[in-house]
Amino acid sequence: MSGAMAGNGSAEVEKALKTVRIVCGAMVAAVLLYAAVAWYLARSGAVAPVDAGTANLLKQAFVAVMLIGVLGWMVIWSRARVPTPSTVARPEVELRRGPGGMVTRLIAAYAFLEAVGLVGATVHLLTGSVGVLATAVAVVVLGAALSYPREEWFQRFLDSRNLVNR
Repeated sequence: MSGAMAGNGSAEVEKALKTVRIVCGAMVAAVLLYAAVAWYLARSGAVAPVDAGTANLLKQAFVAVMLIGVLGWMVIWSRARVPTPSTVARPEVELRRGPGGMVTRLIAAYAFLEAVGLVGATVHLLTGSVGVLATAVAVVVLGAALSYPREEWFQRFLDSRNLVNR
């Protein structure tokens, strides 16, 4: 690999890494802020709790959203870290995108986590269930920590692309 190519690839990786880290941090911050507001409003009595039947239905809906969200996050996150996923008919197109293609996938994965956090905080606001709020925040924070972008994931794209271009 030439020095110019290495420098360009390094800049490409740094840009992609910075972008995804900002998105990850913003997603966690947004969920934590919304959860704090929901907790405060629920504790202050500004929002009247729903009846028991509706509360049970909302909690069940949260569990469904959490399961779908975690599964969606896991699938997209695992595929984002692989340069040529099996779902791509033309891997050379995916490799040409390089780390930028990974940015898009990781943002989609974080959206699944964010949905869990926002729905959980909303269910807490309406039901007063601290368990739902704690679970939602834990899922978001743990998911973000596990999938916090690492440079080697992005470097794989460049390495694979360089092998194909030889």
